[in-house]
Amino acid sequence: MRIVHVVDSMEMGGAEILVALLCRWQRSQGHNPTVFCLVEGGTLANQLEQEGIRVRVHSPIPGLLGRMRMMRNLYKEFTLERPDVVHCHNMSPTILTSLPARWARVRAVFSTRHGMANRYSIASKFGGSLARVGGLIRFCVAARYCSRVVAVCEAARRNLETGLGASLYKVVTIRNGVLPMSPSSSPDPSIRKVGFTLISVARLNWKKNQVCLLQAVALARKKVPDLHLWLVGGGPEADSLQDLARQLGIESYVCFAGERSDIGDWLAQADLFVLSSLTEGLPLSLLEAMAAGLPFIVTNVGGMPEVAELSGAGTVVESRSEEALAEAIVQHAARRAELPDLGRRARLCYEQHFTLERMVNSYSELYHECLRSAS
Repeated sequence: MRIVHVVDSMEMGGAEILVALLCRWQRSQGHNPTVFCLVEGGTLANQLEQEGIRVRVHSPIPGLLGRMRMMRNLYKEFTLERPDVVHCHNMSPTILTSLPARWARVRAVFSTRHGMANRYSIASKFGGSLARVGGLIRFCVAARYCSRVVAVCEAARRNLETGLGASLYKVVTIRNGVLPMSPSSSPDPSIRKVGFTLISVARLNWKKNQVCLLQAVALARKKVPDLHLWLVGGGPEADSLQDLARQLGIESYVCFAGERSDIGDWLAQADLFVLSSLTEGLPLSLLEAMAAGLPFIVTNVGGMPEVAELSGAGTVVESRSEEALAEAIVQHAARRAELPDLGRRARLCYEQHFTLERMVNSYSELYHECLRSAS
C-alpha cells in the first residue's frame, strides 16, 4: 500500500512524532509510506530520510494565489505518485490537500485532528479573529472530501461533531498509541532523584502552561519541603520560566533538562507525572509516563480526563489553577507509599488501550475498510 502522510512540518511535536511512528510501523509491515511537508522539514524529517523513508518538503507560498498553486502542485504530485491513501494531519494540511487528492482520484483520504479548538486558544492567541473562525469553516468544508475524520480521543470527537461537522463528515475515534520509553542500562549520572520528584515532559510554551506548574510547586513546597521538579523539553519560554523559578525562590529545586533522547531514564526515576496544559488532544508524553508505570496529575482539558477515568491512576484538576494543582501535589506526596500501586494501574491501562500496535492496527483497518468501499 502506498501511503502519503501530509503535515505542516516534521519538527519535534506530539503529532509529528506520531506521524514518524506511523511511517516506521507501516514500512515494517511492507507498506510504502511517504511524508509531504507543506511548510518545512525538521529534525524528524531528517531522521526518517536517514532511515530510508522519503520526505518531500514543499516551499510555502503565501496568499490566496499561493494556496491555489500549492493545491495544483499537490494534485500533480498525487497524479504521478498514485498513492492508495492520503492521510492529512491537522487543519492546514487537510484544507490544502483533501480536494487535490480527490481530483487525482486517490481512493481513500483521511484527516486526523491531533488537538482541539478551544475558547482559550482562540481568544488568547488569535483574539477571536475571523481568520481563525474562517480556518475552522474551511477545515469543515475540506474534510467533506475525506473518507473519515479521525479524533484522537472522545473529547476531540465531540468537539469535531459540533456545528458544521455534524453534517459534513463522519468522525471516528482512534486513540493515540506510543512505544514504551525504556530506561537504558547506563543512565546519565546527572539524573539524580532527590526527595519527592515530579516530572513534566512537554514543550516549554504557553499551551503547556508551565507558569502554573512552577507557581504550584512554590505553593506545595511549603507543605512538602523535599519536593523537586524535572521539566524535560525545550521551547520558546525556557528563559522566562527559569527567571520565574528564580523569582519564586525555587530555582534550586527545579531542573530544566531541555530536549532529551533518554526520557525513559528520567521517567524511571520520578515519582509522579504532571501536565498543566491549557489545551491538549491526547498527549503522547502522558501515555509514555503511563507505560513507565507513573501515576499522574493532569488538567481537565482534551482527552486527559478520559485517560484518568479509564486508568484509575490519575488526578484531574482545573486548568489555570495553581492552588488546585498544588493541593493535588501535596495530597500525592502525603500518600506516596500508595503511588506504586497507582503506577501499576497506569501501566495496565497503557497495555490495554494505548500501545502503538493497537493504534496502527486501528488505522490499518480503517484504511482497508474505506479502500474496499471505494472499489
